[in-house]
Amino acid sequence: MTDTVTESPKRETPALPEELGGWRIAGLLAERTGAEVTMADIEELVAREHLVVVDYFKGRPMYETAAALALDEDLVRGVVAERDAWEKASLPRDAAAARIGWHWRDIERMGQEGRITLGKGGRYLIADVDTLAAEADGEQYITAQAAADVLEIRHPADWKYVEAAGWITPADTYEREVGRHRTVTVALFRLGDVRAVRDMPGVDWEAVKGLPKGAVSPLREYAALAPTRAAVVKGFAQALADRHRTTVWAWNSPYSGGWELDWERVNGGPTKAEVLKELLADPATAAYAGDIALCPEWGEVTRMARKLLEPDAAVILDTETTSLDGQTVEIAVIDAATGKKLMDTLVKHTEPISDGARWVHGITDDDVADARPFEKILPRLRQVTKGKTICAYKASFDRGIVLGDVRRAGKKPMHLETRDSWYCLMEAYSDWVGTHRWLRLGGSHRALGDCEAARRVLIRMSKGRGTTFTPSPPAPGDPVPGPPAGTVLAATPLPAQASESAVPVTAAPET
Repeated sequence: MTDTVTESPKRETPALPEELGGWRIAGLLAERTGAEVTMADIEELVAREHLVVVDYFKGRPMYETAAALALDEDLVRGVVAERDAWEKASLPRDAAAARIGWHWRDIERMGQEGRITLGKGGRYLIADVDTLAAEADGEQYITAQAAADVLEIRHPADWKYVEAAGWITPADTYEREVGRHRTVTVALFRLGDVRAVRDMPGVDWEAVKGLPKGAVSPLREYAALAPTRAAVVKGFAQALADRHRTTVWAWNSPYSGGWELDWERVNGGPTKAEVLKELLADPATAAYAGDIALCPEWGEVTRMARKLLEPDAAVILDTETTSLDGQTVEIAVIDAATGKKLMDTLVKHTEPISDGARWVHGITDDDVADARPFEKILPRLRQVTKGKTICAYKASFDRGIVLGDVRRAGKKPMHLETRDSWYCLMEAYSDWVGTHRWLRLGGSHRALGDCEAARRVLIRMSKGRGTTFTPSPPAPGDPVPGPPAGTVLAATPLPAQASESAVPVTAAPET
């Protein structure tokens, strides 16, 4: 009997896409070189012009696969080794701050001033950080609570009098989030200044130390409390909301250290000039006029977002495609105000889905084999978007895809072509945050999921920045404010009140 051996046919390795994203390129280079290649290494290769960004897919850079695989292996290993050596010799900001017990803002400040080495990845040289702890002791910034601990007094019961007496002023401030929709201004003080206060002659610190909760502070005789800048600005914001019966947002920028104010316009007002006049007319607020910026860029975005969230004002659209400049394979539209799904369908295309696109959204050619072609879904698309602003996270991309499909179908784009019909949420979000970078949406990379993620961004922008102030309810006995001027209610006359002469009077019986 003769044994026969049947050879199984070898499975062919699927061809790699011509273009891949950074993480896929890093993975391929790691397999090729045996080194732990990361996105930081890919970015370094691009910075050194060994690798080139050839395109973008939904805001993410794409690289030529063949060019990446052609890179010299020793070059790649060298880049990885340099990055690894730097990471071993450095620390990220928060870890550097924790290492020497300083505030993270001190580490940032010292890096900006060149006192410590700030390198790639926003990391700080450990040797410099350790030297800083010894040579710059006293220059670090601490919170008011920490400053009170240095003086061994209570915060805020005793500390507020230290500030009010003018013995110390904040060296810096930053805005800290409290909950999801509120921020508070945190003052930071130079440790050396706090120690100088402790050494001031004529102050009986021993009498202040160890006082029980509720005990009157001996320091109150040194100062009359004055409102802080934050209290003054927030008080003005609330008064502005009350006077004009509108919503006001006040944000303490961690970048400039100043305050930024904006407000909802009611019939076009109050204008920036009117609010500035009110600000300067208030002595307390006028003292901080140089620290208050009116009508920042994020305020304009916030007001627009609120308009887009009004009933029947806008829809949110997203497409998934065969390639960067290809055809629609999935499209979804939701109502911006309610989030209601208006459209969510796969679309049959006439060209194969590229590997790169399939890698992102996961839709295959088989998935859309039985779907309707674009010309069949176009009437519904026109219907749900007609008369509304079409919001998309990258409007130029989705608009281009839709118009390309309309042309291929031999149809008229109608309102879908007008640029004014579209609103780019990604550009708006970048303006709202205050960055020139493209901000990732973070959706599911399916059309409906990306629509819902985009709506969450729109809602977030509509809430303004910092603290929100709304008109205070009238106190008992106060007149109830009427409807805003120019509205239908304001134009409707109220029934005339009966005069005293029209009220019948019954004479009292004679006695």
